[in-house]
Amino acid sequence: MSDDSTPETTDAEAEADAEAAEARRRRTIIRLLVGFGIGIPVLIELATFVGLIEQSLLGGDEDDGGGETTPTPTGDGQDQPQGVGAGDELLPETAPRETLTVVSFRAGDDQWVFTLAAEVENTGSRPYTVQFGSVVTQAGERVEGQNRPVTVEPGETGQATGTWQLSPGARPDTVVVLTTTGDESPTDHEVDLGRVPLEGTRP
Repeated sequence: MSDDSTPETTDAEAEADAEAAEARRRRTIIRLLVGFGIGIPVLIELATFVGLIEQSLLGGDEDDGGGETTPTPTGDGQDQPQGVGAGDELLPETAPRETLTVVSFRAGDDQWVFTLAAEVENTGSRPYTVQFGSVVTQAGERVEGQNRPVTVEPGETGQATGTWQLSPGARPDTVVVLTTTGDESPTDHEVDLGRVPLEGTRP
């Protein structure tokens, strides 16, 4: 009985097996690369999402004392208030523009004098009147000033000023501004003041 296999047939089968094994290896590598290509971005997004959740639940950085924020003190040891200062618009809610140009706080022997001035630009079509009212200190004391109203005609610019005499140690916190358009009734606006530096020597 004779063997019909030849060396050429054996070599061809071996080559076919090798090509099949190579094809399987390439498919495996391609699948791994695709898996890494999809998996890595997903892991990054997942880590970012988890970090945001932790920050939201724990509140802030881990090294800031348990997530509590410490107020930034001013030069005199008080918390920094948020409010308008020189160069800011005094009443953003009104159509005319009132720009705070002067913020002065000077220490005297018996009283501390607080002064404000605002440039009023009437962009409307009717006369516009502005007057500073009372000042409320950080201790809650309301102080009336000696302030006159200023009426600005349409298209013109004027200046409103206010002066108050505060007790030594008092700090201005808010100011009332009265505005009138045409013959309408006056409107009161309570404006928060920013930190006002004290000039001169404290008694």
